[in-house]
Amino acid sequence: MPRLLRKLAALDARSFADLLIAQWALVRADRRKRTQPVGSLTTRERAPHAPTSGDPARARALALAVSRAADHGLFRPFCLVRAIALRELLERNQISGSEIRIGVRTTGGKFQAHAWVRWGNEILGDLPSHTATFTEVDDIRVLGDG
Repeated sequence: MPRLLRKLAALDARSFADLLIAQWALVRADRRKRTQPVGSLTTRERAPHAPTSGDPARARALALAVSRAADHGLFRPFCLVRAIALRELLERNQISGSEIRIGVRTTGGKFQAHAWVRWGNEILGDLPSHTATFTEVDDIRVLGDG
């Protein structure tokens, strides 16, 4: 705990505020996932890809804040909750054109799925080497995308 407090104290005011905002976005995203019927967060209708706009440094800062809040905050959300929260924060900060992407794979005979945010050609809040191990499902999108 003292180490975490030292890390928090070392954050500048903007990073600390981003961390609090990210934690609240994760709570809202988790509630949305829990209260909406299974399958209601996705659609098979493919919206045209929106052009990206906004500050790349700000986009990366928000992705870092969501990762920090998810790793050290009130709870440990799954990837879909992280992606929903990050996409919401990007849109609220006038960073447009992000998409929540869904990928699948089989490992050791077990089916796995993963969600992440793509903004233009950049993966935000996840490692590209990790997302590359999944096959993107092109016709499923999280509602609110695009």
